[in-house]
Amino acid sequence: MTTTRVSICNHALSLIGDRGITGFDENTATAERCRSLYDQTRKSILRDHPWSCAKKRTILAPITTHPSFGYAHAFPLPRDFIRIISANTECYEIEGRHILANQNQINLEYIFDNDNEDEWDSMLVEAMALKLASRLSKPNTGSDAAGQSALAEYERLLRRARAINAQERPSEEMQYAPSRYVGSRY
Repeated sequence: MTTTRVSICNHALSLIGDRGITGFDENTATAERCRSLYDQTRKSILRDHPWSCAKKRTILAPITTHPSFGYAHAFPLPRDFIRIISANTECYEIEGRHILANQNQINLEYIFDNDNEDEWDSMLVEAMALKLASRLSKPNTGSDAAGQSALAEYERLLRRARAINAQERPSEEMQYAPSRYVGSRY
């Protein structure tokens, strides 16, 4: 079965005990709420966790205008940028739609605005339905009980996603700073 915006919204609506919609263009208050909340909720969830189905890598070159102070170069962020994972430097700052750094190039690993739901991980689909349910509950049903329950389940799902993410990445060797105490017993 194909995962779509409508199927995710219908899952969210079923979690709060509401009727589903046939499409975002439907002329109902429920479809209007789904339509207005969907994109912002997706972007928020993509910022909450480094979902592997929304990772990209790119090499950034600096723009010709330099920051006034503090850093040597400014690098434009990709249009679909949501969250940074790695920038091949420890010394950088995001300012507006740029990364400021002293590097000559940035090897950027980032979360992008993946709006193709059919490519999503099953946990991301579930997270989206839970977060939407939490936001749709009060306006659609008049009660926030189901919404609070969905939000609590969303938080548990994020913890599970973090644990699974940690298992899917190779462990990094710990680096110890030099110390005069290393190797001595007393």
